[in-house]
Amino acid sequence: MYLIFFQRPQLEGDLLAEEFNDVWDKAPKFPDVETSDERLDVDSFVQVYRDIDDLFESGDDTDDTSVSTPVAAKTSDAPQPVAATASAAASQVTTSAQDTVISEAVSDANKDSEEHESLEAELESIYESLCDQNGLISKDSLGAWDEVSKLLVEGLLGRDEFEDLWVKTKKSPGSSEELDVDGFLSFNVALDGLFEFGDDEMTEDDDEEPLPFVASPAVAETLEIVEGESLSVLALYTALADSDGLVGKNDLKRWGELQDMLADGEMLPLELEDLFEGVSKSAQDATKLDEIGFTAMFKAIEDLFEADDDDQAEQPTLEPEAELSGSSEGELKQELLDILDEVNSDTDRLACGLESDERQQRQILSIVADLENGATNIIRQKKGAIAETDLTGTWDLLYSSSSAMKFNKGLSGIGGSFPNGKFGGLKQKLLSSKFMTDVEYIERIEVTPSTASFDVTVTGGWDLRTSVSIFTGEPSLVMTVEPDKVTYGPTSTKADHWKSLGPMNMLDVSFLDESLRIMRGNTSIETVFIFQRCP
Repeated sequence: MYLIFFQRPQLEGDLLAEEFNDVWDKAPKFPDVETSDERLDVDSFVQVYRDIDDLFESGDDTDDTSVSTPVAAKTSDAPQPVAATASAAASQVTTSAQDTVISEAVSDANKDSEEHESLEAELESIYESLCDQNGLISKDSLGAWDEVSKLLVEGLLGRDEFEDLWVKTKKSPGSSEELDVDGFLSFNVALDGLFEFGDDEMTEDDDEEPLPFVASPAVAETLEIVEGESLSVLALYTALADSDGLVGKNDLKRWGELQDMLADGEMLPLELEDLFEGVSKSAQDATKLDEIGFTAMFKAIEDLFEADDDDQAEQPTLEPEAELSGSSEGELKQELLDILDEVNSDTDRLACGLESDERQQRQILSIVADLENGATNIIRQKKGAIAETDLTGTWDLLYSSSSAMKFNKGLSGIGGSFPNGKFGGLKQKLLSSKFMTDVEYIERIEVTPSTASFDVTVTGGWDLRTSVSIFTGEPSLVMTVEPDKVTYGPTSTKADHWKSLGPMNMLDVSFLDESLRIMRGNTSIETVFIFQRCP
């Protein structure tokens, strides 16, 4: 884009096309970017500029020689021809205009150079956090990077698009499956290219509806408004939900009381945006709320107006969950175990529900929510005041909805990358004494033939601390894990570069009884881990 000012000399014939092509071909292009158009970085741009400038300097020398011959004509008192004077003036104006364009372009180039250097420094810092001890990044590590995994989870980046970018990115010399720093930078350039949109791609709707939650008067007339004053949260959710049983931003335009709050300025659209983004989304559609997410958002809206309840019209309130009897909780727990047994009995799928279907996921989440609110939940009984010894022992992972574990096809990611191997299950050993708390994960990697199967062991430390849930505002119990070492076969490495271990490093303990432990993601309420205590 910095070569626009070279077009004028070409159009006027001062710079021949073959001369420009020769200068362009000599300049190094941006490293390893596979795009339809070759591009220059700032260093190459400066080289092109100087080469073209040299062409004109040599031409100016020749012109000066030819013009300087008739000295008498220049020093005589004879008046110069008007045409010659006008031509000289026009030449000066043209040269001045060209100088101005070039000066502005170089100034823009310098600004972009500073931005480029700042971005490159940031990416290099990220690269250092992702690379292994050899200074290289594997596909699994790149996919587990927060920026990429978030795009994948939210559906903004397709799995096939990620694979295509990986295949096209030049790998490190001597390695066909890993990136060096140049390859990582090239991958980011190509990734950014997927999300570059021009102004012509904006739709008319973008101008008509700039705020996603607010219905314009014209649109509001076409909507079936839901008045939720006399409705329970569940009934309101059901009334607003779309054909998939979910509530999106556009569906909230039909919530009468919410629209009144926005119209009266009692709530700002940005406040609602923060609340909407802060709660968990549906596993079916990451842009919409399921019943759990909607309830959490409703509660958050209520909390905003809690101090003014006496002065405001009565708002719909959350109905307290009816406490389940011990027998019904026992039935619920057995139903959950039966579903998990069904999920894990399919040997063609990965263990721990990593490939469970949407129906099974919805059933599990529903039962988990009921158990968490039940009377047998020790976390609820003790209001989170439990000791490490309540959790010590060996636990089997029965189920996980973690998108990162699904992406890595296990905890360590080794199962998915090992020839003929796959994730076969996970045990967690929690040890506690007066002086230390140790954790050990034992991940089974099943290989064909079965005699070649092996374990991946992750060791480290763990701790319990109290916090406040960002979803409910209620006190919560957080279990933190600090992995130290990863061992498999004869290989033993530090765990600080194993980004795939991240999903289990900070979880809320939401349910506990004598044989079952349920944990949720600290920042994603729909990320669930279900453990069963080993005999």
